[in-house]
Amino acid sequence: MAKKKSKTQKYKHNQKRKQQKIIKQKEVTKEKQLVAKDQVKYNVVLNNEKDIIKKDIPKLKKEKKKINIYQKIQKEFNNFKKQLNKVKEYLNSKIDNFKKRIKIKKKREKEPKIVLPKLKKTEKNKKENLKQNKFIRFLICIKNNIHILFNSIIITTFIIMIIGLIRIKMYEASTIIYISCIVLFLMTVAISYNKYISGKIFTTIIVIGMILAIYKMQYTYDFIRNLNSSEYEYKTYYVVTFDNGLNRSIYNINNKKVGLFKENCTNIERKLNTKLNKVKYLEYEDLNKLFDDFYDQEFRALIVNENQYKFLENKIVNNRQVKILYEFEANAKK
Repeated sequence: MAKKKSKTQKYKHNQKRKQQKIIKQKEVTKEKQLVAKDQVKYNVVLNNEKDIIKKDIPKLKKEKKKINIYQKIQKEFNNFKKQLNKVKEYLNSKIDNFKKRIKIKKKREKEPKIVLPKLKKTEKNKKENLKQNKFIRFLICIKNNIHILFNSIIITTFIIMIIGLIRIKMYEASTIIYISCIVLFLMTVAISYNKYISGKIFTTIIVIGMILAIYKMQYTYDFIRNLNSSEYEYKTYYVVTFDNGLNRSIYNINNKKVGLFKENCTNIERKLNTKLNKVKYLEYEDLNKLFDDFYDQEFRALIVNENQYKFLENKIVNNRQVKILYEFEANAKK
């Protein structure tokens, strides 16, 4: 018969068993640890367990890094959620305020309006206020539409200038078209900028230039009165001298005396001064005296119209023949 074991022996025996089981489990776990196909290394010689531990350390580091990135993304997502919630709260508050305002407005509209009694004005005050308002409105209207005034002024001056160039008959059609094209181009630029101060200054300069041209044409050719064709017309005049070697051209009369009939002396003198220099004009009221002084050689030349020239051709004194040095047109009554 075998001897029964004591309690201490049983306890020691159990502890040995447990230790053996733990060692076996460790060995089994080591054998059962599998590796992925991509991570398997073939034909590798392992010398020590320390090498295996060193090779496993970087894998753990990579896993830790992955966990840290995931945590950062989760934090950022949570922050974004918080910001969205704040924006929603702000928008909801604004919407509530807007709804409250609309309700208040509707209540006010429904309430009866209080109308204050109007103060009675005297008739004099009413008339004075009306006059002041009309005058102020008129000034404001002029200020707002002053560019239209500038446009109308520049267009009217241009039309008058073109009429003058056509009526004086001094320039050819090609030159008139050339001048009008240049002025039209400048006018379009000025009109497009007339709402600004620079455009107004430019229009005033162009208008001043055209006014000077109109004044010069009117002073020399008197084209405005000639527009009244029922009373005025352009007549031809002749500068007549004796037919001799001294009087070869119109420029021989410079610094000399010239006689003319007083009927249309102003326009004739102005027109002839465009051609001659320093001419002294002797005006006569009697035609016979004018002709007598001409034959007495009181002056070098004589200005006559067509009928007067025919009379001179027929009236020959001392076999002295006359000739025309220059022919021109001037405005005169019919």
